Amino acid sequence: MLSLTGKKKEINILEGKLLGNMIRYAIPIMLTNILQLLYNSADMFVIGNFCADPNAQGAIGCTGSLISLIIGLFIGLGAGVCVTLSHAIGSKDDDRVSKTIHTSVMMALILGVAVSFIGFFLAPELLKLMNTRPEHMAGASLYVRIYFLGSVPNIMYNFCAGIMRSRGDTVRPLIFSSVGGVVNVILNVVFVVGFNMNTEGVAIATIASQTISAVLSIIYLMKLNDACRLDFLKLGIDKSTLVKFLKIGIPAGIQGTLFSLSNVLLQSGYNSLGTLFVNANAAANQVDAYLYNILNSFYHVVLTFASQNYGARNTKRLKKVFALGVLLAVSIGFTLGILSYVFSDQLVGIFNSDREILDIAKYRLLYVGLPYFLCGLMEIGTAMLRSIGYSLFSTVITFFGSCLFRIIWILNVFPRYNTVSMLYIVYPISWTVTFVVLTVAYILCYRHNKKKLIARGVHFHD
Repeated sequence: MLSLTGKKKEINILEGKLLGNMIRYAIPIMLTNILQLLYNSADMFVIGNFCADPNAQGAIGCTGSLISLIIGLFIGLGAGVCVTLSHAIGSKDDDRVSKTIHTSVMMALILGVAVSFIGFFLAPELLKLMNTRPEHMAGASLYVRIYFLGSVPNIMYNFCAGIMRSRGDTVRPLIFSSVGGVVNVILNVVFVVGFNMNTEGVAIATIASQTISAVLSIIYLMKLNDACRLDFLKLGIDKSTLVKFLKIGIPAGIQGTLFSLSNVLLQSGYNSLGTLFVNANAAANQVDAYLYNILNSFYHVVLTFASQNYGARNTKRLKKVFALGVLLAVSIGFTLGILSYVFSDQLVGIFNSDREILDIAKYRLLYVGLPYFLCGLMEIGTAMLRSIGYSLFSTVITFFGSCLFRIIWILNVFPRYNTVSMLYIVYPISWTVTFVVLTVAYILCYRHNKKKLIARGVHFHD
């Protein structure tokens, strides 16, 4: 059987003190996300301080929502890997574990190639639909096309990291990401400062770093001695595993895409307010990104812990996972929100020290940064509902409660007032509505699922 306790880097998700194990599990994910953002921030710092093109920073900043739109659909499938593998581990089914591993890696290869083609050919047209300003268009188009050419290692690393985390190991993804990130920073300086490149230099450095992280992850999985060992001779698609994988992953990917689509529309709203606002928003987004990725670590914690314990049919432990997830999201999210607002000038000033930009960024953090813990709660609700197999339901709720709400807001409410506050207030409102509905849905769906499984003779540990 697969052992989760064989190595110190792996955490026993099914036993032991939950709060301590959840924090131990979360910290490496948090650090991984922060390091990734530091590398992205290094991109913005290098391009903002050493690039000859004054609009290069804004060009990269306005591509974020588009990259999330396309990559998010396929990265969201990583949730399918996590839930499917965690259920197999929780039920101690080694054969299903192995089939999930090899199906996932094969799908990463296929999806990576698909994203490369989609992103390379469609990205410039999508940038136009976003009303990307003329001074940003050339740099943004070049950056995003090169970025998408590296989709295979990008998706492969994320899938492999999901496999490692499902085993209870969040340390090695941190190590592999760190190695790639150091390379990214070095190459940024080499290409932009040394070779006088613009946005293309940053994009090439990003691809190189993602490739290194992916290769290290694959090598590690090939050296395992348990059911999670990767063997290229076993690569293939297991139909039953793929069905469950897609049942969870496709709605998760669509959900990520819907969020990104609403953000693309919001970006068009930012663009309508002028170049200064676009540049200020790009700088403030760097701070927002740190808040999101720290809180998003609890999504991965809850998704993995809840999925494994649901696979083991442990009702009591499942309830504790939910409660502790909410506690961590609120306490940490609210604290970070306050700090981000109080020290906004210092944080945003790292990327752009212009006084007008700092003032606009501080205003954004008032409306978006302070209540960011609400976004964390929404992520917890999504993870719980997804962990018991209701990924499609989660997507539907998120679509109506957050994405559609934002779209209606940007198309109807914002044009009437056309103020910054009316653009930003949509975030906390949509987070709150979505979390409440997700929580109610989870409780009802879990009770329904439990009754159905007990009727089939499945035993729950209450």
